[in-house]
Amino acid sequence: MFDLGRFDQAIGFWEDQLRKGCPPYVITYTILIELVCKHCGIVQAIEVMQDLAVEGCYPDLVTYNSMISFTCKQGNVEDTVLVIYDLLSQGMEPNAVTYNTLLHSLSSNGCWDGVDEIFAFMNRTSHPPTVVTYNILINGLCKYGLLDRAIDFFGQMVSQNCSPDIITYNTLLRALCKEGMTGEALQILLYLGGTSCSPSLITFNIVIDGLAKEGYMEKAVELYCHMKEHGIIPDDITHRCLIWGFFRADLVEDAVEILKVMTKRKHRIKNSAYRFMIHSLCKKNKIDIAIQVLELMISSRYRPEETVYSTIIKGVASAGMTEEAIELRQKLIEWKALKEPL
Repeated sequence: MFDLGRFDQAIGFWEDQLRKGCPPYVITYTILIELVCKHCGIVQAIEVMQDLAVEGCYPDLVTYNSMISFTCKQGNVEDTVLVIYDLLSQGMEPNAVTYNTLLHSLSSNGCWDGVDEIFAFMNRTSHPPTVVTYNILINGLCKYGLLDRAIDFFGQMVSQNCSPDIITYNTLLRALCKEGMTGEALQILLYLGGTSCSPSLITFNIVIDGLAKEGYMEKAVELYCHMKEHGIIPDDITHRCLIWGFFRADLVEDAVEILKVMTKRKHRIKNSAYRFMIHSLCKKNKIDIAIQVLELMISSRYRPEETVYSTIIKGVASAGMTEEAIELRQKLIEWKALKEPL
């Protein structure tokens, strides 16, 4: 009915059901209010709740939290305040989910004064901040580049005996690496190895990527070996980070070795990645290695485009092997990999 725009008819149906002594389940009630919010707005939703209350059907905190989540996603502060006011007028107390929803919305929009106010108030209630609360705040601060404040919240978290989880650490490690603080990130990662909060594959990938982007390939490889020794199997993301790091450091042979590992494990490699590598290798006159990459590309069941073959032919010719280039071109035409010029 809502999809057809028959809002009044749909609401009337529920009111009739109540009068007939068929109260909805809480989840059904919440879904109804969510639909009214979506199609008619918060004011109409509150009016519907009031009408249903007359019939003896009342909202619970789950319903209000759902409404607050909706208004926060819409970025409508006035509607959010309206819902909270209605919640309080019903004699209910917000819970951790309510506060976390508000904090997520405020931190996502950089409203730090509001964050401080809600966080301080939350500490005075029977629902103090949880690990989820701290993760929301630390993530929001890191996204805005406020790493110092994020670390302050991390310190508060530990001092309040609220144990950080792997999401907390991953968020901080990503922010540290983004700021080029890979040494600190590496120290935290190695520290985690001796705690009950063991680093995950994602944790290792974050730090390996950070090291590779900063050009610390020796440390990145050491960490790569360390994770394998501890039973964590690298994935395609791990290997891609290493490949691009090796290319940036002009260690193309090492990059190709990782590419071979990826091919052997049937990891996903984009066609564009092969093209980039072949083009880069040919520009550096490393034709033998470029041909190795081409062979890996073909063994991965990718059909190289003509431009890839043309790049290699030009590379061979540029390396002073004109006759070999002509011979290679002729072979590729015979194999129907290249079209014969008209």
